[in-house]
Amino acid sequence: MLTFANRWKTLSYLWLFLMVFSGCRDSERIYQQKPLSTLYKKAVNELKKEDFKEASLNFDEIERQYPYSSWAPHSQLMSAYCSFKAQEFSKSIATLETFLALHPASPSAKYAHYLRALCYYTDMLSPERDSENALLALQGFQEICQRFPYSDYARDAEVKIDFIQEHLACQEMLIIKDYMKRKEFISAFQRLSFLVGSYPKSALIPEALYRLVECHIVLGFPGLTYKTFTLLKYNFPKDHWASMAKELLASENMVPCCEKLPKK
Repeated sequence: MLTFANRWKTLSYLWLFLMVFSGCRDSERIYQQKPLSTLYKKAVNELKKEDFKEASLNFDEIERQYPYSSWAPHSQLMSAYCSFKAQEFSKSIATLETFLALHPASPSAKYAHYLRALCYYTDMLSPERDSENALLALQGFQEICQRFPYSDYARDAEVKIDFIQEHLACQEMLIIKDYMKRKEFISAFQRLSFLVGSYPKSALIPEALYRLVECHIVLGFPGLTYKTFTLLKYNFPKDHWASMAKELLASENMVPCCEKLPKK
């Protein structure tokens, strides 16, 4: 005869078994062979209800049950789109890469390339964190402009490329300021040179040139100091960073050389 303690122990094991079994059922969808039209209709209905995660799984089921049908490639793209809408970017990217590996010459390949880049773009990390997704998005949109230059995707990609480059420039400036705060001026100088050379259209260029002037002064490069100040003053004569650079040179007793610089 079971004691109370034994009964409780038995019930505990039973409860644990049921929880594990339930979890397994949730994590693995039961395979049921269904007509293609039924699966597609169900997936579309989930999409209309904006249950994007479930819709993606149903489109996956079409590709799994009918991999050689003409609907399989279309279902792959639809699954990737639904995953994107559900913000499951890793799943969407994996599906798109499979599609491009199987159907590189498909008329829908340009859309697959665009959606993959859009996943990275939408999932870009904040400026305080790693820039991997931003770089992958930039690479993806640049590839679209090169491979499909006359498409609507290319026109949109060009706009997003400008935004990504500004995003990356902001990340660089945050790193540079941290270096300068810690008085690591050689590292700051190297990153500033990279920023100016890589993102010449950035709105941060005037500040970057000013920071370069600061680095040159600290590192004892008067020739580079005047050259960088000339570049800043010539290209951004009315910018407050140019005025600040002139004041900095004055405070370092470099006014005579500064005043001899050509005016725009």
